[in-house]
Amino acid sequence: MIHSEQPKGGQFKLVAGDLIRLIETQHEHQAEQLAKLGGITGVAASLGVNIAQGLNTNDSADLKQREDTFGSNYIPPPKAKTLLELMWEAFQDMTIIVLTISGILSVILAITKEAQFRALNAVKEDEKIKVIRNGVPAEVSKFGLVVGDVVRVDLGDIVPADGIVFDQKELKLDESAMTGESDLMVKNTENPFLLSGTKVMEGLGKMLVICVGESSQAGIIKKLILGKDKEKEKAKAKEAEKKTTPSAAATTPHPDPPKGANGTVEQTEEYDNGETQSPLEAKLNRLTILIGKLGTTVALLVFIIMSIRFSVHNFTGDDKKEWKAKYISDYLQFFIVAITVLVVAIPEGLPLAVTISLAYSVKKMLTDNNLVRHLDACETMGSATTICSDKTGTLTTNRMTVMQIWIGGQEFSSASQATDEMSESTRDVFCNGVCVNSTAEILPSKVPGGQPEHTGNKTECALLQFVRDCGVDYSNVRANTEIGHMLTFSSKKKRMSVVVKRSASTCRIYTKGATEVVLGLCSKMKRLDGSVASLDGNQKDIIGTSIIEKFASQGFRTLCLSYRDVETSAEEISQWSDDEVEKDLTCIAIVGIEDPVRKEVPDSIKLCHRAGIIVRMVTGDNITTARSIAGKCGIISPNDGSLVIEGQEFRTRVLDGNGNIIQSEFDKIWPLLRVMARSSPKDKYTLVTGLMQSNLMPYGPQVVAVTGDGTNDAPALKKANVGFAMGISGTAVAKDASDIILMDDNFTSIVGAIKWGRNVYDSIAKFLMFQLTVNVVAISLAFLGAVILEQSPLTAVQLLWVNLIMDSFASLALATEPPTQALLERRPYPKTKPLLSKIMTKHIVGQSIYQLVILLLLTFVGEKMLDVPSGRFQDLDEDHKHDPTQHMTVIFNTFVWMQLFNELNCRKIHDEPNVLEGLLGNRVYIYVTLLQILMQLVIVQCTGSFFNCEPLTAGQWGVSIGLGAVSMPLRVVLRCLSAKWLPAFCQDAEAVDVQSFPPTAKAVRKGSSQKAIMLQ
Repeated sequence: MIHSEQPKGGQFKLVAGDLIRLIETQHEHQAEQLAKLGGITGVAASLGVNIAQGLNTNDSADLKQREDTFGSNYIPPPKAKTLLELMWEAFQDMTIIVLTISGILSVILAITKEAQFRALNAVKEDEKIKVIRNGVPAEVSKFGLVVGDVVRVDLGDIVPADGIVFDQKELKLDESAMTGESDLMVKNTENPFLLSGTKVMEGLGKMLVICVGESSQAGIIKKLILGKDKEKEKAKAKEAEKKTTPSAAATTPHPDPPKGANGTVEQTEEYDNGETQSPLEAKLNRLTILIGKLGTTVALLVFIIMSIRFSVHNFTGDDKKEWKAKYISDYLQFFIVAITVLVVAIPEGLPLAVTISLAYSVKKMLTDNNLVRHLDACETMGSATTICSDKTGTLTTNRMTVMQIWIGGQEFSSASQATDEMSESTRDVFCNGVCVNSTAEILPSKVPGGQPEHTGNKTECALLQFVRDCGVDYSNVRANTEIGHMLTFSSKKKRMSVVVKRSASTCRIYTKGATEVVLGLCSKMKRLDGSVASLDGNQKDIIGTSIIEKFASQGFRTLCLSYRDVETSAEEISQWSDDEVEKDLTCIAIVGIEDPVRKEVPDSIKLCHRAGIIVRMVTGDNITTARSIAGKCGIISPNDGSLVIEGQEFRTRVLDGNGNIIQSEFDKIWPLLRVMARSSPKDKYTLVTGLMQSNLMPYGPQVVAVTGDGTNDAPALKKANVGFAMGISGTAVAKDASDIILMDDNFTSIVGAIKWGRNVYDSIAKFLMFQLTVNVVAISLAFLGAVILEQSPLTAVQLLWVNLIMDSFASLALATEPPTQALLERRPYPKTKPLLSKIMTKHIVGQSIYQLVILLLLTFVGEKMLDVPSGRFQDLDEDHKHDPTQHMTVIFNTFVWMQLFNELNCRKIHDEPNVLEGLLGNRVYIYVTLLQILMQLVIVQCTGSFFNCEPLTAGQWGVSIGLGAVSMPLRVVLRCLSAKWLPAFCQDAEAVDVQSFPPTAKAVRKGSSQKAIMLQ
């Protein structure tokens, strides 16, 4: 019951809450509630509006009062982050404070990303809505609509607000974006409510606006998702799980927004917008802190040991010296060396490497039709274990197509084949029947070189396209045909007919509809040669078995086309009953229509399988069509034990009476679940939630990517680890809720995102492997030099140059490596996987030992090996201790060349045999390496005392380069060594056994039994 209350001083008998509740009333009670209010006339009267005249434009006070009472038809856009806020976020990381350029790049990238997304969704021009005001048609801004406005809705219009329709004529809407219902919804007195954001596909009518802006259903859902932070939600769920008693643990709270029976939102919930770290950022920060603590400890030891040794050597014993002010500079030098060791130790290049890698990936992903809105989505896709994909437009072309046609007793798979075999008489009756007995249109593409636009019924569009492929222009046929009478399609009859005048006293009736129905009305059959043969019951049974059932088993939607010639005028026929008109028909053809699978999708599904990722299809289509499409895509295969289920059964099995997930029951289903048919957006949300909460598998919860295009898909897109919205067919609300937008609505683009996501992870791992090797060697060398020689073999300025190579240049070189197909030939990394694998640790340890041994040998006996004067402090007099020497310059030069060659080694982190593979394809790496070599040459030969370098001879350069180049054959040796002896916390990427993936029912049951879960 709706209770109205008169607002103070107001003229309305209904308030906004009443109207919202009227819209949200369950479908079976809506007409009853509307009737209690006096129907459309009563509602209009309660709102003080004459539906014939509309509102009075000149009565500004009335319009203002309506806005004050019911709100304006304007949904505020999400607040954009300010520049200061972005800068503040960037500077929260301790390491970015040390290296500010990383923060600057992060800010620039964030601003660019935000600008790109806002440009994508910007309204080119203010949309005008057709209304009736002052009794005459008028146009107002979409944002100027108010409750009580009378809006005209025509074919192709997007409904601008919620309302009640009247004066409708054959009005049908596509409400899939709001309710998930794939069929067109007929609007009449029994179902008069229009929802904002839905599209008029057929007919026209008028609508009384009753909910606008944030009060409309689209506005309510948009408020729901704005500010909702999925990481916050996960944290709350984990906290709640800790507090859950064992008896309640079997049922997982289902955080789905409350919905009514019609799929609309009944209430909203506000969420925090707290910023959280991605798994990779969290791992890097922990590692940075650990290395920083170690570096701080070593730096303190270096300063303390160097100070103590200097003090003991100079101020104790028989030859102790008197204190002089100049000694302060020595202690200051020790302090500078310690600080330099600390700077080298702290991997401030890690955030820069992450930023560069993500920025590079985002830019390149855009060329692969992936518009990334949230940067962490890149790396998350690298860990994705399952993809829940829509069917229409993502796996398929979203263009209904005639796949097979049976005509004259023969089957054809293309228009050209059929045209070659058909006589002119048969072709004419077939093509003319399609042209005149349809209302759809095929319009030229608005984009140069693009596909034609299909408007109207998709099945009719498929038939019209087939006719065009036969060489017939349907528009010319329609222009030259006089229609005398029409019998419109009804779900009860499952057919439609049109009467075409051939002369004053003769007509031809064309009928098309459900195959079983129309074929049952046929008594004759048109042959290919143009002749007509009789058609009895036995022949119909044979056609039903050999053609109709065959087409249906292939997932085709079948349609029968027929005609009948009568010696009667159209005026007389219009007086006949439908059954009299549609009888004694001649069957022309039976067509099999399907939304075909994109050509590239099966190969993409195979790539996902090779990458250890399970693809699940979630669709609103019937189970037969869904199974067929899934088989053609490669999602399921015969006898593989895959589970294909309908949404109703899924809900019955995994939800309790309150709509909460029963996790134990869900875990019995999902490992084998590959296809969900007749599903709603709420089912998709349930599936995503259950997958993310399941701990069935030993590697932890599933990392879920999900696709969606409708407004009601927004909760699932927001909930998933990565949400993909459709750039072409997706609604604005779906795009707002997504992490990545598929610009071409193509599943293949998701595979590209997986590859780039894994590449981000590998790029960071490459840089980390390189940097840790430098860290270990530089810190060890500085520490041992301080302890033994009272000096660091590398000066502070030299260490800073090494730090520049290690951080900035290496970040550019290693973080911009393009992805390879090899990335899709191993299982996803678990979210808990350490950054260092056993293979990486093996190479870090091996290279570090080699470099440290060689550098120590050069430090202590290098002068003999090179036949140059010693550069150690203890071998120099007091006045020349800080002078550059060839001895120490060779050590510095060798150390740098070791890093340059090891940087080349670090391009491959999985023991690949050829580190040079793909090198020529990475111009950034080549340019950066050449720059480093050039700068090292200048530093050694030209800078003198500033870098504490003495120019080297060609032979000394040869020694330095040769010792550095040994790193490459050393890598070959290390490849042959087992990594089993390394610590257990290191973990390698696991290759996928393509023969056993996706896992069969038997394999899943075997794995699940380890947790005492029996699959039903």
